[in-house]
Amino acid sequence: MRKLYKSPVLLLALGILVIGTSTATATRAAMVYQTAAERVNFSTAIFSVNLMENVDGEYVSLSDTQGLQFPEIQKDDSFKIGKRYEEDVKVVNNSNADTGYSEYVRVVVRKSWSDENGKNTNLDPSLIKLDIADGWYLNDSESTPERAVYYMTSPLACGNEAQFLEGITVDNSVTSFVTTTETEASIVNEYTYNGESVYIQLTADAVQTHNSEDAIYAAWGVKATCSAADDGNIITIDGKPTE
Repeated sequence: MRKLYKSPVLLLALGILVIGTSTATATRAAMVYQTAAERVNFSTAIFSVNLMENVDGEYVSLSDTQGLQFPEIQKDDSFKIGKRYEEDVKVVNNSNADTGYSEYVRVVVRKSWSDENGKNTNLDPSLIKLDIADGWYLNDSESTPERAVYYMTSPLACGNEAQFLEGITVDNSVTSFVTTTETEASIVNEYTYNGESVYIQLTADAVQTHNSEDAIYAAWGVKATCSAADDGNIITIDGKPTE
């Protein structure tokens, strides 16, 4: 009897990015899937945040049409399971210099697997590991294995930037998920994750730092404690310390 092994081959899909903006009292993140990002502009100060990826030494602004390129992975001959790949993504307060202000920034990360037809599967998204930079708080009460919600704990001044994503790894344990089919002639072991694609979506939005606690609650529905009424650091979210 022969034993046949189908080794895992992982395909890496482009990340889809959607950017949202917010006002002093409410936020309306553009949660549009692979369509044009929705901009919410007002006659008052506009709060805007951008996400940019380092591609071969040059930062490229991401949009709903330009997803993550994963340049370090593209340089490899094949995607290696268990290897950490550097992935440099930063957030930028790109509000108008004349009307912009400091902002609190939130980034929502969505991770999933899809099959060769692009359809989402029920495979474990927690096996997609992302290294998030210091200065971001993961709010567990809003997060699931598929969705992680991060808050930058300090204000981001107009024109300034902050590191968000630093690396990506697919956990080695994907190779342990095997389905065995036995016939009279052979035993075939197939890897569950063979041919699957990694899907990563980033959504960023921002809210004012003036009257900070009320603004955060109105925009994002979370109760925060800040170190100052205006422009303070976020020290708790929903009663839990952010450090």
